[in-house]
Amino acid sequence: MGSPATPPPPAEATLIRLVREAAGLSPEAAAAKMEIKFSGSRWRQIERGFRADTQTEVIAPAGTLAHMAWVLGISADRLAETGREDAVRILRELERAEAAATPPAEAAPLGQLEEWQQKVILNALDEKPRSPQEKALLLRTLASQIERAGNEESGETPDGKPAGRSAS
Repeated sequence: MGSPATPPPPAEATLIRLVREAAGLSPEAAAAKMEIKFSGSRWRQIERGFRADTQTEVIAPAGTLAHMAWVLGISADRLAETGREDAVRILRELERAEAAATPPAEAAPLGQLEEWQQKVILNALDEKPRSPQEKALLLRTLASQIERAGNEESGETPDGKPAGRSAS
């Protein structure tokens, strides 16, 4: 007779695989993004829920699953849908730590703004007929003025050194 059927992977393993595939990552690429040492072959075993060489079921430890979800951008709420509350608690802690470590957002450069924000700025420049070169010069001048004002507020000179100190 044939070998025993491989059990289906757990729900959390299926979620991990689907999100990884949607991101266009191989198991090796996803594993390389983890802050803990992890291999692509182990990633595959967890996704399959089965280790072929030993014919054993594989369930990801809570910490491993939380880190796998973390690198794929899976939220704690979404992971909770799989029933792995042990991993969800760890993932929530990772989310809290990142939120505490993330400084408040500063003004984004034009290229990092959303498309609608870029259009608002460019439309404001179009209120008066200007050539592309004039628009670019205007944006560079405005950026320079904003940086200078920021440096004055922080007490720095344009080269990033504290203002008011002379070389001795």
